[in-house]
Amino acid sequence: MKLAVVHNVLNVRGGAERVMLVLARAFRADFFTLIYEPEKTFEEARGLRIVELTKGFRMPENRAFHPWIYPLFDLFGMMKFLTLDLQDYDLTITSGKLGLFARGKRTIHYSHTPTRVLYDLRPRILEYLERTHGLKARLLAAAWFEVWRRLDRWAAQRPDVMVANSKLVRERIKKYYGRDSVLIYPPVEIKKFREGEAEDYFLAVQRISPEKRIEVLLEVFRRLPQQKLVLVGDYVDEDYKFRISRMMEGLENVTWYRNVSDRELADLYSHCRAVLQTSENVDFGMVPVEAMASGKPVIAVDEGGFRETVVDGETGLLVGKPYVENFVKVLESFDSFKFSPTACRRRAENFSEERFIERMRALVKRVLENSFPGRDL
Repeated sequence: MKLAVVHNVLNVRGGAERVMLVLARAFRADFFTLIYEPEKTFEEARGLRIVELTKGFRMPENRAFHPWIYPLFDLFGMMKFLTLDLQDYDLTITSGKLGLFARGKRTIHYSHTPTRVLYDLRPRILEYLERTHGLKARLLAAAWFEVWRRLDRWAAQRPDVMVANSKLVRERIKKYYGRDSVLIYPPVEIKKFREGEAEDYFLAVQRISPEKRIEVLLEVFRRLPQQKLVLVGDYVDEDYKFRISRMMEGLENVTWYRNVSDRELADLYSHCRAVLQTSENVDFGMVPVEAMASGKPVIAVDEGGFRETVVDGETGLLVGKPYVENFVKVLESFDSFKFSPTACRRRAENFSEERFIERMRALVKRVLENSFPGRDL
């Protein structure tokens, strides 16, 4: 059995990248990607056969000065994957908004979500662009989003099977693509996390971008100067990074780390009091699982994938609106809650790497045997 794995780029340390690396390792697959920068992604990529389709090309470090690079790179990547010859492979597993355009003899697409800027996040992003860059930017972006949305919907009909990484994403696939999908939760390497004695800080691990609502966390800790927050996450959006940096001025109880190693992150999980999450309708979210694998509870907004991972009142708390006020109340009374580290770790086991690989192997076997019931379930 000869398999290929296709994903947008390998130059970040994100959940989507980790999922595809796990698949490539489990199936001994060749990994096709547009950009591969070993120093910027997970170390396990170095033991795989990586095929870099745009060898030598690198995105500009300061993307704020190159706004045109996004649509041009998307078009370039789409064409690269559309013309990628994968006929020598028995099966291809794709992922990502650009990877969706690749197709082999048989194709499974693992979806972390339909590209949200084209669908549910579109109004917010357009409003944000108009506020920060003017009406012209909004109109140009709206036209581009419409073109790409039509291409996205066309590409989404090509895979033989769609896999959703959560119930929420399965609903989005049905709503935006009109397709059914298989639910297989993404893998978390449970074994590398450990429980440690809690110290005097709360932890938030999330990318610094508008949909993560970092400003909610900062306002919470502005109102709770006696509590400490450690924020871990890099940024993509320069304007939002500047806004967050301004909000952090004078917040001596908030520490921001842009880059930490896997070992440093595991240590931060191990010794925090709890992990906080404020992302808007997150697709799945590996951070809560990593927190629970460390024996730590999760305090998250009552939205999206957090409802699928956190057991409210047992392995953490789901906080309703208004978020700032309710997070403040929860953190003020945090010591009155009793969470079992054992229960947290037991819950995390449901999302282990072993379970993920087992389910993907079963799906691949069915697709290769042509025993899968058609293009849709």
